Amino acid sequence: MESNSVKASIQGSQVIYERYFDAPVELVFEAWSQEDQLSQWWGPDGFTLTTVSMDFQDGGLWDFIMHGPDGTNYKNKIKFLEILNSKRIVYRHLGDGEENEDVDFSTTVTFESEGEGTRLKMYQDFGTEEELRRVDEAHGAIEGGKQHIENLQKYLNLKKSV
Repeated sequence: MESNSVKASIQGSQVIYERYFDAPVELVFEAWSQEDQLSQWWGPDGFTLTTVSMDFQDGGLWDFIMHGPDGTNYKNKIKFLEILNSKRIVYRHLGDGEENEDVDFSTTVTFESEGEGTRLKMYQDFGTEEELRRVDEAHGAIEGGKQHIENLQKYLNLKKSV
């Protein structure tokens, strides 16, 4: 198949990430949907994750803390809007759930069987081009998104070798 690296493109207020995984779609979807697996790979390089609670269903909430490499804790809340098993996950990132949170965006992740593997596409919509630029400058969102998906690949490689 093709080179396994993340492609990222910007279209208006949206960042679109795409990557091929040499793993069946069910395995890739499980890594996105199971709390114990998410804690093994979620986030950019150097971050770890602790789930407070997770209700993986339409309308459910995922409350988690990302621990930065410098020891800073970042509260996060995600509301799952639509889950179509092994096909699509749509969610809204609500920041830390507090009024003063400055990052709020929507994400759609699609999983397509391609040969023996999976084509994953992740669409993050920040509402406006200005907001996308602001979040990227403040938080390194685009590079973090690429690292996030590459960390999934590293996790899947480990899982396949066990």
